[in-house]
Amino acid sequence: MIGPARKPRIRDLSSIEPENFKFRNTEFLKGDTEYEQTGRESFRELRHQIWNVRNGDLQRVLDDFPTDDPLNEQCAGWMHAVVGKHFFPDANHRTAIALLRKLLRENDIAYGVWSIDRLREARKESHRVRREIEPIRLDTLYQKDELYGVWKRFFDDEMVTVDERIYET
Repeated sequence: MIGPARKPRIRDLSSIEPENFKFRNTEFLKGDTEYEQTGRESFRELRHQIWNVRNGDLQRVLDDFPTDDPLNEQCAGWMHAVVGKHFFPDANHRTAIALLRKLLRENDIAYGVWSIDRLREARKESHRVRREIEPIRLDTLYQKDELYGVWKRFFDDEMVTVDERIYET
């Protein structure tokens, strides 16, 4: 087991700006995978909704990020902030995961493959829990509530860094 000083953490978020959230979500809108619509919105209207999200609100996700928390808690908090606040009409989970992977890469954190089935299960539970709890506000982005717990359990099960594998042998 590695000591606390050696455990990987996301400390640098400079590779992500508010527009990265919007760009990534727009890519999901344009992509081959389903982007949920009520049937009344055109592509143009949905794109407008995505790009109409305030940059300052998205910047808050970055500014308030808990850089000193353990990695699993950081990842759970990130998911709570992005999917909980639900900035976009759809693909908030996909956007959060894509940007989290970017943060891990940019912070030189090598990790094992996450189970797709376990990720789908967590996403499904996350959707359910999000409907049952109080809405996430900008001042509760990183609150440790039931939604945070869904993602904490996921990352406790799935997040194994390369460093941890080396030091556990």
